[in-house]
Amino acid sequence: MEVLQKRIEEVITFIAEIANGNFDYQMEVSENGDELDAVISGISMLGQELKNSTVSRDFMQSIYQGVVDMLLVLNTDYTIRNVNDAFEELTGYTQYDLVGRHFTEIFSDTENLRLLEALFKLEDEGKCLNTEFLLLAANQTTIPASCSFSFLKNNLKETDGILIIAKDITELKNKERELHVAKERAEAANEAKSNFLSSMSHEIRTPLNGIVGFTNLLVNTDLDNTQAQYVKLIQSSGSTLTRLLNDIMDLHRIEQDKIEIEAIPFDIKATVASHLEPYKYIAEGKKVSFNYSFDDAIPQLVIGDPTRINQVLINLVSNAIKFTEKGSIDVHCQLENLNEQASEATLYFTVTDSGIGIPAEKQEIIFESFTQSDQSTTRKYGGFGLGLAISKKLVKLMRGEMGIISGQEGQRGTTFWFKVSLRYDKQLAVNPAEEVADTLFRLPNEPKILVVDDNPMNVLLMQDVLEQMGAVVTSAKSGEEALQLATNQPFDLIFMDIQMPGMDGLQATEQLRRQNYSHPIVAFSANAFKDDITKSMNAGMNDHLCKPFTTKELVSMLRKWL
Repeated sequence: MEVLQKRIEEVITFIAEIANGNFDYQMEVSENGDELDAVISGISMLGQELKNSTVSRDFMQSIYQGVVDMLLVLNTDYTIRNVNDAFEELTGYTQYDLVGRHFTEIFSDTENLRLLEALFKLEDEGKCLNTEFLLLAANQTTIPASCSFSFLKNNLKETDGILIIAKDITELKNKERELHVAKERAEAANEAKSNFLSSMSHEIRTPLNGIVGFTNLLVNTDLDNTQAQYVKLIQSSGSTLTRLLNDIMDLHRIEQDKIEIEAIPFDIKATVASHLEPYKYIAEGKKVSFNYSFDDAIPQLVIGDPTRINQVLINLVSNAIKFTEKGSIDVHCQLENLNEQASEATLYFTVTDSGIGIPAEKQEIIFESFTQSDQSTTRKYGGFGLGLAISKKLVKLMRGEMGIISGQEGQRGTTFWFKVSLRYDKQLAVNPAEEVADTLFRLPNEPKILVVDDNPMNVLLMQDVLEQMGAVVTSAKSGEEALQLATNQPFDLIFMDIQMPGMDGLQATEQLRRQNYSHPIVAFSANAFKDDITKSMNAGMNDHLCKPFTTKELVSMLRKWL
């Protein structure tokens, strides 16, 4: 009996130890295997279960408090059950302040509708991830946070609460604001740059138009040899300045994504050949052999942008001529691939010279703006370092590739290459380009033409050129004067400047169109940007002639509208 009493006391002690959390306390069972031993075994098993449960709970609690993000546990009625240390530190609340309060009280009042949407999504999908809200701190300031909502389940897979994980994104929002401000400043700088280039273009093109135009007129007068040489030098300088201005405008338009690649049918061999032929004579003037060739397999008619393809090719040919003192220049176009199913031909152009070559370490930078492989070449050979940069960007816009081969073993000179893929259609027909006889062109029936420009030099130039072609020219120096003249006397064609004091060309054109004036009006302007041309068209003008213009451009415009 004493032994039994002692065993019962040991069991009571065992139960007390387990109840006090001493789960490692052990009690041995007897060898009899009686009912008391079964109780002892059951208590031992319970102690181990409690131990495991407590260790798991402590482990999860340590994770819960150690997470750097804010954690909130809600009851099923959306009241706050508890929060972690990170939440207390960031918001200034204590868990004691929050327990039992509705969770919406810790969010800004402006978030109520969005919180409701998040809860609907939680109910529908079982979670709502990475939704931005403004938390309300204890000092009434707001904290931007990215919040994720999910359900907590018990052992029976029943919803026991809601877990909210809130990540402080204050720093991210500050960075976003900084980037937004930087973006606005960059856009403002780009806008200022565009305005400056537009104004610069206008201010340079206006006097340049006079220089180029009157020089072209002077070439056709009686000159002695010395005078003819001087005029040719002026003509060459004007052309160089025009090319530089056009290159700068092209580069800016490319950077602003304002260049559109055309898709028109053209005869690739005839078009390229007509542009390369003049350079044969320039090369021969330096006693450099110049040849161009095409694969027979190349389709005759392709669809693409002939202007840009020729611009790239001429840039490469001009460089080859510039940097080749003796030897040869060969231009070749081969068919790299023909996809008959897609009706697409990949053309591979090469321009190979026997010139000075380009070192390997310089071959990457030559495609950068205002860069040449050797800065000393700028003085020796001239140039601005824009041609290759523009060419590579244009090829990229045509979804092609461009590169260089130079400095290879046994190679002399340089090979520039580019390839573009163009659609072709055997059924297409292309009208042959009409040859324009510049100096011989004459207008039939003495058409009446009104020239409107506030610059007397431009008026005098246009008047001389047009009268030599057989036109009867009237001039006006303002939009108001043009409006009055055109209202009283219909002209067969009007050349209208855009920027003039008082009523500008756009306003004058709009008023004429409102008065049902139906004769063609061509913008005659130094504004070369596409946006400016679009404004002219929207005002009611029919076309755009950019200053400085060539005789060929003017004749083409006259053929089109008279």
